[in-house]
Amino acid sequence: MLFEPKMQLVWVNGPIGRLTDFLERCCLDQGTVHPARALDNMNAAAGYAEPETDGEWAALVARLETDAGDDSLPLTHPCEEFSPRQRQLLEELEHQLAESDADLKLLNDQLTLCRTGSEQFNQFSGLEVPVDQLEQCRFVQVRFGCMSQRGLEMLQRDYSKDCLLFLPCGQNEQGCWGVCLTPMVEAARMDGVLAELRFEPVHLPGAAGTPAQIVENLGRNIRLLEAEKAAALDHRTALWQQAKPWAAPLYALACRKARIEELRRCAAVRGERFFYCVWLRQPDLEAFEAACRGLGQLNLLPDRVLARRAWEQETGRSERK
Repeated sequence: MLFEPKMQLVWVNGPIGRLTDFLERCCLDQGTVHPARALDNMNAAAGYAEPETDGEWAALVARLETDAGDDSLPLTHPCEEFSPRQRQLLEELEHQLAESDADLKLLNDQLTLCRTGSEQFNQFSGLEVPVDQLEQCRFVQVRFGCMSQRGLEMLQRDYSKDCLLFLPCGQNEQGCWGVCLTPMVEAARMDGVLAELRFEPVHLPGAAGTPAQIVENLGRNIRLLEAEKAAALDHRTALWQQAKPWAAPLYALACRKARIEELRRCAAVRGERFFYCVWLRQPDLEAFEAACRGLGQLNLLPDRVLARRAWEQETGRSERK
């Protein structure tokens, strides 16, 4: 924030048991209050330390946002507490969502495999020989794949006399797609050569038929998988929609409590007392002091020196004549 000449730094201290009430009533709902980290202006060697926070509410916010997925969480009034019943409902919901997400991951993996296979075998569409029959050859190892232009140049320059034959079938930005033929007895040695040539083989378990037939079959599989994925997404959405009536107020509570956890980290504690500092504009000072007095057991001390120093450091200006 940009400090102004009229900004006031106020120190607050009180019993540690009052810290949460102070943050909720005096700092949380007042947009005019700007907390500062107390330890930045205190000596840790004197026994001041940051209060402990377990981050439980911030973790709950993250859990609920993950559960919501792409759906939004509506703004609503927070519930009073994170009740045992809500804990049970959340555990049941997350168990159901985990099963749904596992199904979606499996469908996405299958879709990726089918789409990749379709794109790759489409490069061999002019080949009228069944792929599965070629792969069953006893004396010749047949591989479908892609080789970069650099690999082709190395093949022609350095391995032209080796028992390695590459038959180009198509080309795109990835490289040249084709069929690689090597004698079965030389297969192990040729594996090393192909690795050096950066030959990327096509992997599609169970592929059968000509490349055109494989692409057609994969297209049907893709349409079926997309329909299953849409149904799985609808199921996940329905699970979340059913949970919204109790999850939205819980999310509002978690966000509020997580903000308090964040504000709590600005405090310093020593013994049984907390120390806090906030920046305020002069017109807002009276309302802040009244809120603190309403809590009781809090001491306030305006700090004009630090306020002026911070403003001068940021603006390069001085109030002193």
